[in-house]
Amino acid sequence: MTIKDIAILVGVLVGIYANLVFQESLAAEPVDDYDLNRLRAPSAGLLMREEQMRVTIFDGVEVTDVERALDNQFERIDSMMFVRTRHPQPDGDYDVDDDCD
Repeated sequence: MTIKDIAILVGVLVGIYANLVFQESLAAEPVDDYDLNRLRAPSAGLLMREEQMRVTIFDGVEVTDVERALDNQFERIDSMMFVRTRHPQPDGDYDVDDDCD
């Protein structure tokens, strides 16, 4: 096993651990949205692609989930792009960003 292989393995394991911790904080919320699932519980393949400098685009995620991900998954920030982020309004509706974060 090369140093690069070990580094990738450690990165994946750290990512899995961080995601388990992140999921614990979200256990009360249902997870049924494709982009939300990839954000909260990325597959090993997704994490490996992100390690290869590929960007994952998350579409239509709520702003609170974006903020949690940026706080709790710091190692993935360079690989994340959020488009059409939803901002909840007091009337129960959402405002949607037209730009990307």
